[in-house]
Amino acid sequence: MVVGAPAVRAMWDALAVTEPEDPVLSGPPSEVPDDVEILRTCGAIGLVVGGVLCVGALLIDGGRPSWQVLAVFMLVVLVGLGLRLEAALRERSRS
Repeated sequence: MVVGAPAVRAMWDALAVTEPEDPVLSGPPSEVPDDVEILRTCGAIGLVVGGVLCVGALLIDGGRPSWQVLAVFMLVVLVGLGLRLEAALRERSRS
């Protein structure tokens, strides 16, 4: 049985898997977090963790921890604050 080129092409097209126009990463677009949400979440985590570590250092060392320890924990707080500010600026520039 000899099959012509148009018939082969039609069978190939029927079997071919095509990619969708709008690929979905892991669910509906509303479920995929954008960069602003990720920045805001990481910033909030940094603020909370840095604050808790500062308070913990003050409680554990009897109110007199070394300034280096507090400086490192305050740096974590400042990084969290910076991430929150970055998220706010990006969100504001979108609208």
